[in-house]
Amino acid sequence: MSKTSIVAEPNKQEVIISRTFEAPRELVFRMWTDAKYLPEWWGPSVMTTIVDSLDAKKGGVWRYVQRDPAGNEYAHNGVFHEITAPERLVHTYEFEGVPSVGLVTVTFEELPGGKTKLTETSLYPSVEIRDGVLQSGMTEGAIELMDRFAVLLAKHSL
Repeated sequence: MSKTSIVAEPNKQEVIISRTFEAPRELVFRMWTDAKYLPEWWGPSVMTTIVDSLDAKKGGVWRYVQRDPAGNEYAHNGVFHEITAPERLVHTYEFEGVPSVGLVTVTFEELPGGKTKLTETSLYPSVEIRDGVLQSGMTEGAIELMDRFAVLLAKHSL
C-alpha cells in the first residue's frame, strides 16, 4: 500500500499532501467529489461526517459538518473555483469559527497500471497560519483520511 507524503517546508505558506492509489483516475475523482461517498472517508474515523452541501461545479459551494462522540460539531466549507474532471479541482477551505481561508488545489495524475497520484496543495494566508494548522493535528488527520480513502477505493475497484 502506498504511503501518504506530507511536505511543509520551513517559511512557506503551503502544505503538499500526495498519495498514489491503486485505482483509475476517473474513480478517484468521482469518489473525491461525490457526496454519497464522502462520509466514508472525510475526516477522522471517530467522528461522523455529514455532507450539508456539495455542488461540485465552478462557483458551487461545499460544507461538511463533523460530529464527535460527545455531540460537538465542527463545520468546514468552501467554494469551487475550478473543476476539470477528472484532472483538477481548485476550491477554498475554511474551518468555521477560525478567521482564515486557504486555497486548495487537488490534481489527479493518471499513472501506468491503472493507478492515480492525488496531490493536494493547500496555500494559507501566512506561514503562521499554516504552522498553526500543522500543529492542530492536520498531519495525522491527513494520513488517516488518505488511508480511509484508499480502503473506499479498494472496495469499489473490484
